Amino acid sequence: MKVYRTTHAFVNVPALRHNISMLRSLAGPSVKFMAVVKADAYGHGAVGVAKAVQKNVDYLSVANIVEAIELKEAGIRKPVFILSETSPLNAPFVVRNGFIQTVYTPDLAKALSKEAVRQGKKATVHMKVDTGMGRIGVRVGEAMKLYDLLSSLPGIRVEGVFTHLAKAEEPHGFTTRQLARFRSFADRVDGEGLIFHSANSAGALYHKESRMDMVRIGLSMYGLYPPGGDRTVIKLQPVLEFKSRVVYMKSVPAGTPLSYGSTYRTSRESKIATIPVGYADGLPRALSNKGHVLINGKRYPIVGRVCMDLSVVNVGDDPVKVGDEVVIIGSQGKETISVDELAGQSDTISYEIICGIGKRVPRIYVS
Repeated sequence: MKVYRTTHAFVNVPALRHNISMLRSLAGPSVKFMAVVKADAYGHGAVGVAKAVQKNVDYLSVANIVEAIELKEAGIRKPVFILSETSPLNAPFVVRNGFIQTVYTPDLAKALSKEAVRQGKKATVHMKVDTGMGRIGVRVGEAMKLYDLLSSLPGIRVEGVFTHLAKAEEPHGFTTRQLARFRSFADRVDGEGLIFHSANSAGALYHKESRMDMVRIGLSMYGLYPPGGDRTVIKLQPVLEFKSRVVYMKSVPAGTPLSYGSTYRTSRESKIATIPVGYADGLPRALSNKGHVLINGKRYPIVGRVCMDLSVVNVGDDPVKVGDEVVIIGSQGKETISVDELAGQSDTISYEIICGIGKRVPRIYVS
């Protein structure tokens, strides 16, 4: 039996492919493209996005082995790259499934080698070098020792070496120093056939020298710009719309308190619309008494505290009715509410807004 749902996230597949095309053109014809689909494809749905773009990219990348297995079980055939190390206990799964594994410790390198020999296969790896991000990766001064180990282990195929940029949304400075450290190591490596890569979305957009042999694109593939950079570099198209419908209407007198804590009271007689979207769905609680939604092409304020499953909107005395479409992210008529607007009002970043859209919100892929 098909269940009727009122709240959906719509993923615009042509816009997604347009953004990939634009980013590929910017990087150049010889540069490979890694589509980052970790964190459920930044809230857009990992399997759906992977299926939509796998013919347009060279690699798909995820954060961990659980995400990699999800793609494998969904029938994805494009190479899947795991961006962080996994436990050495997971080496059998990595080798058996042919995942490309990031390595930055001898322990995982040896575990993969042992398992590859046991299975009679090759374990393909990329070595990660920490040039200034400070989270994961072998430090530059220790990188050659690890590279030599990887190159000597049976069953290991070193396909690439990479680093991650910490401040690529800024024009120069720190990023320039990171890239210099990375290149100093790359120049010492017998790199024939190796893939060297460092560019995330901000790097690819704002630092031509970071594009190297491959770009790793997450945020900008989904039509969003890294904060602080020049948005005129290329024209991206928003990919996601987040919509619901009015499920209840009531008229209340002046002075009526609304939602938890009674943080809002009506200043006059008003019509109040209830929408079945709360912070469990991805509407940030920080938008309480601050954010807006679109109904019938007009902005209306979210009033009272955003709840887990429901929120209320003051529509004044306008003719809003049950069943009317509500836009949380997207356009309606001449009005638009962007991811960046929600992020600014919530004192966060666009990444958190889109990644926060809950699993219980169905994704619909629009072609």
